[in-house]
Amino acid sequence: MPAAKAQTSARAKKRPGQEEQAKVILEAAVELFGERGAKGVSVSQICQRAAVSRDTFYRCFADKDAVIYQLYQSSINDHVESVLKSWELDYSNRAWLEEVCNRTVDGILAQHKIARFLFVESADPESHAAEVINRAYDRAARRLQRWCRQNQQSVPSREYFVALLVATQWLVHNAINKGMAPREVTKAKEATVQLFYAALADQPISGGG
Repeated sequence: MPAAKAQTSARAKKRPGQEEQAKVILEAAVELFGERGAKGVSVSQICQRAAVSRDTFYRCFADKDAVIYQLYQSSINDHVESVLKSWELDYSNRAWLEEVCNRTVDGILAQHKIARFLFVESADPESHAAEVINRAYDRAARRLQRWCRQNQQSVPSREYFVALLVATQWLVHNAINKGMAPREVTKAKEATVQLFYAALADQPISGGG
């Protein structure tokens, strides 16, 4: 093979694939969103920070909202979904609940930069992040209600479960704001377990939904 062709072939092999490019774009977006908020960041700015072209960006994501959605999926939703879809669901079993809550909180804290951005953005009703999180909370609340119908005599309202998830979000965010000190993380985990156990084992509140 001629030297020129060999060099061209080598460069082609080293060219990052779409998955790698998407990862670079997400990392750049997290940095910018943390600095300026999602509204203050354009696709062009993300491309500049990630050192990719707009064509590359749009090969990976439909728009900026798709970036926010992917950040939520990877940093929070995947951990929550792994619990909700578990074949061994037993929210009334405190030992099991402690294990899955601890694992979920640890998973979110491992991506604390993304989690912090999403938590802050969720307070803005006009933010796409708020829309994504609210839809996810609604789905999770309905699934928790379904579990209660199958396993308990009373079913808390959907709004009650959404409030429970928002409270958990605040606990994790508070631990992040306090530097994720071991004591603060432990407090967040313990409070999360207490909230869910009270709701799903003791059933203190019943209602429609």
